[in-house]
Amino acid sequence: MNITRNGYLSGLMGVFSSAAFLSYSWSIIVFFWDLPSFLLQWGINDIVGYLAYQFMFTFAGSMVVTIFVAIIGLVFPERYLRYNIRTSGTALVAAFAVNSIIFKERYGLIYALAGAFSIDNFTASQITMSVWTISLIILPIGLVIVSKFKPAEHLINNYIENISILVIFYVVLSLLGILLVIFRNII
Repeated sequence: MNITRNGYLSGLMGVFSSAAFLSYSWSIIVFFWDLPSFLLQWGINDIVGYLAYQFMFTFAGSMVVTIFVAIIGLVFPERYLRYNIRTSGTALVAAFAVNSIIFKERYGLIYALAGAFSIDNFTASQITMSVWTISLIILPIGLVIVSKFKPAEHLINNYIENISILVIFYVVLSLLGILLVIFRNII
């Protein structure tokens, strides 16, 4: 199979843009959430080092997610993901990103609600499993809607085009972060 047929590789670049934008945005939100405590405990060099590591691992995570979507696109039949990998892959990445944001242990919405309403961890884990089950049922329906409904595909393509410049900026910051990590670990 020729993977460049029908823009498969350019579609994967769109998937990477989506994964990187969501990952970096969440990483920056978490960084600013923790920044006041960092300012009390660390110096500016340590904070910049932390941010460099965070960007480095976020870049690696975005690459892993993109490779995972590429493998899924190659394994599933062509009509599901391969011909519209950009839109279906972005919908898949967005669904998993929203689930990750909801279920993240320390910053997640489920655990924030559990703390606000004094729900124990067992009940919070039951809520988590229920929402995961519902999302696993809804995800294939969403993929079919995205692949068959042209306005949804157009909306996702516009989203990817709009975030691409910001993702380039994030990737440049990640490369600077990787250089900083290498420099800090050598010296």
